[in-house]
Amino acid sequence: MAYITDTKPNLGSTIWAAIRGTGVAVLDFLEDLTLAASRAETIEAMHEMDDATLRSRYNISRDQIVAYVFRDKLVP
Repeated sequence: MAYITDTKPNLGSTIWAAIRGTGVAVLDFLEDLTLAASRAETIEAMHEMDDATLRSRYNISRDQIVAYVFRDKLVP
């Protein structure tokens, strides 16, 4: 015996999917915004350090601060 299942998208599921997609996009934006603010504070704190502290603590020079802070986002 064969069974036939007819699946039609209904309006409620389509609207719910759109709302869910929008919510995810907003939350992703807020997360990126928070991370950017956090990284800006890290960059400012590292710029306030002297060169010897940067070299001993992070093993970087002053011109490598931004690359160090964004090392997970930059392509090697």
